Amino acid sequence: MLKISPENLETIVNSHAKEVEQYINFDALQQREKEYIKTNIEKILKAKPQEHDKIIEDAKHNNIVNNRLKKAFVGGKNNGGSIGYSKFSSKATSTYNAYDLAQKLNVNVCPYCNRNYTFTIKDKNTKSTRPDFDHFYDKNTYPILALSFYNLIPSCILCNSRLKSRAKFSTSTHLHPYQESFNDYAKFKLQIEKSSFNYDENGFEVKLETKEPRAQKTIDDFALQTLYNEHKDIVLELIQKAQIYNESYLDELMQNYEGTLFKNREDLMRLITCGYLNDEDLHKRPLSKLIKDISEELGLV
Repeated sequence: MLKISPENLETIVNSHAKEVEQYINFDALQQREKEYIKTNIEKILKAKPQEHDKIIEDAKHNNIVNNRLKKAFVGGKNNGGSIGYSKFSSKATSTYNAYDLAQKLNVNVCPYCNRNYTFTIKDKNTKSTRPDFDHFYDKNTYPILALSFYNLIPSCILCNSRLKSRAKFSTSTHLHPYQESFNDYAKFKLQIEKSSFNYDENGFEVKLETKEPRAQKTIDDFALQTLYNEHKDIVLELIQKAQIYNESYLDELMQNYEGTLFKNREDLMRLITCGYLNDEDLHKRPLSKLIKDISEELGLV
């Protein structure tokens, strides 16, 4: 999991809250519920990840009924039709919708797995695509957060629908991508099994290690340990490159091509490893976290 840190985040949050508020069906609520939600709607829609538990508890304390919250915030076939999240997520919505938010966030690689691209294409003349928006706190159990900005995580369909699915997440049990990054808690490492490791994928294993319980729960629920062992071909290439591109060869390449094929050593290492290696750039290309960690262990960078 990599942290989501778009430019102008506060502006995006404010705009999102203003736009989606008009999709909420306040009339689905009882009068006392309506008054409570309207009084707290800005706080609900803009709540930071660490504030979500309090939003949930306050709603329970004020006896706000979930079934009515679903008809106000979620919508869909059994909850009032095209209102709430249902309207926001529909491509048919001509005003602000999920495509608009995805474009503003510009998250092009899934922050949960760092394995799949999540480009947003919105064009009237072509087919469109965008990342899924996972509800970190699932919208069926916590409908009051169905439109809350920090509860909407742009992600790939595999992480959202196949792996996480209906698993219960919270900031106390899992890392939240608007709040934290795997890069601070977990690291990929090589585990050598056989002397053939430098030419045979069966000669090693890839381990994703952490001492942080929430990071481990995230690894388990997204099956990251298993999935990343399907990328052993990438790791094998790094093992081989580490032997080929020694320091003197790198110096020779810099001397011959700096300023023509690449502008600095960072560009050269990205060309060699096929991944971004600076922490702030890992979100730009799939597998960059894996490539960075293994390259560092091998002394390639």
